[in-house]
Amino acid sequence: MKKITLTTAILLALLAATGCSADDKKGSESSSTAQSSSVTTESSSSAAAADITIADGSTKDSAPAEGTVYMRQLLTAPHGTKSFAVTNVTMNGDKILAVELDEFQYVSPDDFTGVPNSDGAFGENYPTDTVLSSKKENDKAYSEMMADKGGATQGWAESMDAITAFAVGKTVSELEDTVKELADLGEDANPADVVTGATFSDTSGYLQAIIDAATKGTISEGIKTSTEELKEAQVLGAPHGDKSFSVTTVAMDGDKLAVVSLDEFQYVDPAAFGGVPNSDADFGADVQGGLVLSSKEANNDAYSDLMADKGGASQGWADSMNAIAKFAVGKTVSELEASVKELDGLGEDDSPADVVTGATFSDTSGYLQAIIEAMKAVK
Repeated sequence: MKKITLTTAILLALLAATGCSADDKKGSESSSTAQSSSVTTESSSSAAAADITIADGSTKDSAPAEGTVYMRQLLTAPHGTKSFAVTNVTMNGDKILAVELDEFQYVSPDDFTGVPNSDGAFGENYPTDTVLSSKKENDKAYSEMMADKGGATQGWAESMDAITAFAVGKTVSELEDTVKELADLGEDANPADVVTGATFSDTSGYLQAIIDAATKGTISEGIKTSTEELKEAQVLGAPHGDKSFSVTTVAMDGDKLAVVSLDEFQYVDPAAFGGVPNSDADFGADVQGGLVLSSKEANNDAYSDLMADKGGASQGWADSMNAIAKFAVGKTVSELEASVKELDGLGEDDSPADVVTGATFSDTSGYLQAIIEAMKAVK
């Protein structure tokens, strides 16, 4: 599997001012054979004054030719300034086979369940009296809030399912035509007149997010196949420590993994990292310590530099993640579970790369387990 990540704009001259330490949930230090994929960063005075940049995971690299299934993932802001979205599109050639889109917003912990590690170190960075929440996983609570505050007559998931179902089977150019059609609607028109079942006022914004992901999102390459009968799931997890959470998206061809995309999100210093979309707006306004929520995938260069500088890592974050994903593609749940068991049985002097070629993370088994859980969630 080939996965291509965007090199984001970072201020390397300020790395020395970034306080970091290895974060390995197994308690071992990072080394050339067992690297930690997580580092802790604290905002410095210079970082507090730095302008916030955005790193969304976009790339100019070309997608695989028709005959190979692949995913493209982009961080987007399809609806306002108080949330960001993870938009994942599975494609073969120029046709969209599936779409997974989830939005994340800070909301009241009294009514919403937070993302994984909200009760750990990750959650310590939340704006006061809030929790970072997935709209998909909190559909009932978020839909009730939509109805109460905006008079919505339909739930979040219902409209989102209608939008993603509309996109499946289409090409980017066809979706672009739809966005133009929505733009031409009068003030009294209903988006559902164009996209059946979608009542969001920002229906065009969500379609545009899908278009953007399909044209410039990070690429994850899967198996060679002509089938369009793939089944998907997107699952939140915590494969490594308590300072981050992950979003894992899988597409299954029967009982085998066809393609996978996995990204992690952590609070870091904006002097060296780009934040998720809307980090420079309402979403990022009150994060503790002047930090920004950042994608490791979209900030691969900066994050890999920190891993090397603070943990002695000899390989970048994306290199190990790509190796793990490549190893998993084409395998079944039982085959991956056997690999996790083998990894967990390694001795202190053994390397995860002895089991998963090219993977040097000390938590390689944790990332494989995250993939397994997503595969099990496919219905």
